[in-house]
Amino acid sequence: MNALRLGPGHSIAAALLLLALGVGLLGCDKFVGNKSQTCKGGEACSCDGVGNCEQKCDGPACKFKCAGMGNCTLKCPDGKCEVDNEATGNMQLTCAGGGCKVDSSGTGNVVVDCSGGGCALTCSGTSNCELKGCKDNCKIDCSGTGSCSCESGCK
Repeated sequence: MNALRLGPGHSIAAALLLLALGVGLLGCDKFVGNKSQTCKGGEACSCDGVGNCEQKCDGPACKFKCAGMGNCTLKCPDGKCEVDNEATGNMQLTCAGGGCKVDSSGTGNVVVDCSGGGCALTCSGTSNCELKGCKDNCKIDCSGTGSCSCESGCK
């Protein structure tokens, strides 16, 4: 079996191309690989890159944004967080404090666990969207091509 071999000039060119792509992604505040961070309540946090992203809100009312290629795992223990999801991967929000709002136009699965109640989930992409654990006063609105379900507590 013959292996494809690149000459010295081609190997250097390929390495430079990969380096340029990596620097370009990082220079645009994007990430490659896994990312984990804590966000301050009331501030905006973004997951926009290639890989898995985990974010936790330290206080109420974080504004999360999920974009790019990868999975977003978001935690909002004090509630009132907002999520704008455009990612191609899966998005999961745990909203123990309640009152969270999620607007998803992405393509991956969306799961909102709203044990605090009063959450709203809007799905307009191709995602399968699920609102679960809601005690009461939750709302789900689906206009995309995926499926939607609410275990309990939805009006």
